[in-house]
Amino acid sequence: MAAFGGIHTEVLADSVLGMVPVTRDSARRLLTRLRGWPLLAGHRGSPPLDIDALCDILVKTSTLAITDPEIIELDLNPVMVGERGSGATVVDVRMVISPPGSTEARPTGDLDRLLRPGHVAVVGVSDDQAKIGSRIHENLLRHGFHGRLDAVHPKGGTVRGRPRHRSLDDIDGSPDLVSVAVPSTTVLSIAQAAVRARVGGIVIHSAGFAEAGSEGAQLQHDVAAILRSGGVRLIGPNSMGIVSPADGLAASFAGALELPSLQTGGIALFATSGALSSCIVSRIWEAGGGISSWVSLGNEADVDLAECLDWVSSDPGTKVVGVILEHVSDGPRFMQAARKTLAAGKPVFAYNMGRTPRGQAAVATHIGALAGSFALREALLTESGVVTVPRLAVLEDALLQSSANPLPAGPRLAVITGSGGASSIVADEAEQAGLMLPDLPRRISEALRPQLPAFATLSNPLDVTAQLFNDPAALGSVVESCIDPASFDAVLVQFTTNADPSAEITADAILSVRERSPIPVFVARFGAEAIAPRGSARYRQAGIPLLDAPDQAITVINALVRAGAAVAGARTTAT
Repeated sequence: MAAFGGIHTEVLADSVLGMVPVTRDSARRLLTRLRGWPLLAGHRGSPPLDIDALCDILVKTSTLAITDPEIIELDLNPVMVGERGSGATVVDVRMVISPPGSTEARPTGDLDRLLRPGHVAVVGVSDDQAKIGSRIHENLLRHGFHGRLDAVHPKGGTVRGRPRHRSLDDIDGSPDLVSVAVPSTTVLSIAQAAVRARVGGIVIHSAGFAEAGSEGAQLQHDVAAILRSGGVRLIGPNSMGIVSPADGLAASFAGALELPSLQTGGIALFATSGALSSCIVSRIWEAGGGISSWVSLGNEADVDLAECLDWVSSDPGTKVVGVILEHVSDGPRFMQAARKTLAAGKPVFAYNMGRTPRGQAAVATHIGALAGSFALREALLTESGVVTVPRLAVLEDALLQSSANPLPAGPRLAVITGSGGASSIVADEAEQAGLMLPDLPRRISEALRPQLPAFATLSNPLDVTAQLFNDPAALGSVVESCIDPASFDAVLVQFTTNADPSAEITADAILSVRERSPIPVFVARFGAEAIAPRGSARYRQAGIPLLDAPDQAITVINALVRAGAAVAGARTTAT
């Protein structure tokens, strides 16, 4: 971080963040982002200051932070910058060094046994079907887990006509995944049994660990240490579970699993918030989308977001990755994994939580982690190529659209709508987002003129009026005329309250054009589905998710454009 100091620092709040390592060029670019940059470069007759000397300090500080891992905080304040050629002086330095033995290597290893298990054991399957362990066992049965399933409870006996083991020690073989839903006070002994059984990994659903205070944090540390000593991987504690529809794996108690079927698809979702991710997954399934993997990370005592990203980068069933995060445990590992995922052609979208002090305090009570600086996480995500989104609804739409459409190759957008108000909103939102709405080329205008009412304006956004939106054949022809890769990178067709039967016929026309299009064609509809159920069903049956209101649609398309640029950049760097 570089910031202007002095007695008005808190009032001015002029600071910028940049990722290390810092070069002289990137240091200068960092400084130009300061609002006070003109004071450094020279302003109203004042001489320019020694920016080169200041850049040298930034580069050396960056190098020191990288080469000495024991430094956990380094504050140079103040730094006095003289006129050009006279240098810059660090007046005072505050440095915090990590205590000896405080850094512990995070385990690594193949996550396939844990995330693609062939043998699952559920610990805590009681006679009470409302208990979490029983619900997880029932979900695995109901959704048809493809492998072997064992239930464990101290009472033994049977459950659903199947043997119920008294402990992990009684199970023949070595489960790939052990799902643990028992009081936190008994988890330590289960961890020891998991090590003896040489299981692949465990997911601890139980709460009462780091999120509950110092005693819980110590218990979490002890459980993780036992598992680590035996090479057993851990997701959680405080995890909602793991879901992989292609394997029938529903090792979770999430409400989303109450749906009758779990649709397989190209979306992977990793989240520290199990409840929020359950909401998103349920809505993705309801919209006709599909999931490749869904992991509730919980407290991340072992397996963290970076390792999941690394794993999913080589998963052939995943096309796009969504992340709901509240902290990042290891910035460099996260950045490396994110770039690897992007280089594999898989965009990554993230909703970054804990924006305010109150929000960060809520994170600590939720997952037992220090949320840290929201701005720092944003900088890390941006530098990694991850596209951050402002709302959960945008995350949902971005995942659905990325799984069903190719990413736009650039920011040039053609918009077709039947509403003057929608045209105005699209124009405003596109300009603020940095999307381009190029004028219609002459050849397109000439092709469109005989197809449009005399009072229609040939501009972009193109308001074809409600009259044409009720003529499916004519509308399809207009959309096809605007599909021009030389002029546009994507097309948005924005409906308002079109109703069946016209909406159904129009949907068929748009879908037919879309199938032949060399660029993405996005469809948005801002109106009650109740008046166009057959039209909406057409899109779902074709696997095409609908966008919503014009402002939301532009926000989502902007995220997709940024994702396309990130994937292209990562692939170029990788080659």
